[in-house]
Amino acid sequence: MSIGIWQIIILAIVIGVLLGSGYLGIYIAKQNPKFKKFLTTKNVIIISLVYIVAVSFISGKNVAYGFGAIFTPYVITLINSVFRNKFKFKNTFDDKFYPFFMGLLVFAFISTTLSAIF
Repeated sequence: MSIGIWQIIILAIVIGVLLGSGYLGIYIAKQNPKFKKFLTTKNVIIISLVYIVAVSFISGKNVAYGFGAIFTPYVITLINSVFRNKFKFKNTFDDKFYPFFMGLLVFAFISTTLSAIF
């Protein structure tokens, strides 16, 4: 089984869209200081739990699907934070972690909603 050029192009587009949505979240948080104050650990946990329940209901599947849907944005945010901080694990949860995560969650929620509709 060989990887063709189209698979590489599609993978690059997907990675670009995911990173773009995360950095859009950082940009929006930078432009709106009130939004940045809202992104505390407690609020992000509550938003994540609401996201799990909403995705489970929208997709029509069980709660495990919601946990799987939150796992991918969280892992992508962790990987991005580690690379952005040059492998300094103390700085993983810096001030850009939660805005990036929220940008990915918004994109993932829109994507899940559109896939459930169509």
